[in-house]
Amino acid sequence: MSLQTLDRTQWSFAEALAHVQTVTVARRAVEAAKLPPKPAPEHQHWSPPQDPTVVWKAEAETELLVALRDGDLLAQGRYTEERTHGWGNGGNSSGFGLHSGYQTSIRPEQWREGKYSFGRLTARDWEYVDIRMARFLVNAIWPDYIPEPVRPAQGAADAIYTTPYLDLMQAAIAHFGVSPGNQGKKECLMDWFLEQQIEGESVSNKLADAMATLIRLPSAQRGGAKRVLGPDLRQTG
Repeated sequence: MSLQTLDRTQWSFAEALAHVQTVTVARRAVEAAKLPPKPAPEHQHWSPPQDPTVVWKAEAETELLVALRDGDLLAQGRYTEERTHGWGNGGNSSGFGLHSGYQTSIRPEQWREGKYSFGRLTARDWEYVDIRMARFLVNAIWPDYIPEPVRPAQGAADAIYTTPYLDLMQAAIAHFGVSPGNQGKKECLMDWFLEQQIEGESVSNKLADAMATLIRLPSAQRGGAKRVLGPDLRQTG
């Protein structure tokens, strides 16, 4: 990716976490679907089974924090060493205030020393708020999960033919939940296609427009009110 096209969009910690959780849940759901079904337990417990997505989202948060602590992912925040009041007093439970108005880099050792909670990375003598990270760095570590197309069993008489373009359109349908009742906005679909690559090449604007058109119903492409047929009210003979 050239410097001219480098995506410098900043994500908040919450936005980055939501992306990592979406990717992790999608990947783990596909992995779980491939596993053989577990036998029913002999003794049923009173507590209902835990939703696996809760576990997978917690796993995603751990992955994100580990990447920050190891320096694989870089983040910035507004720093302070000023305590405006004691712990647990006032609206700021950390006790810190007067944060800088400018973003500065957060070092890996600071992630290891501090504790992240409710938008703040707090240690004994300092704190960061308004934590942000580059979207392209997050996407580099956790790219959008595109499941592998289903292949016929080896030796099957009729092989299912597909192309990277068809695979990408199927991935977009799954990502946005496109259905007859949920066609989505073409502009959002185009933006997503433009962020993808096919065989190492970026998707062109013309191709993104075509694919965003093809995954939606023809009726969704037409604007204006639909024609409604009614009785013929003209006077006859």
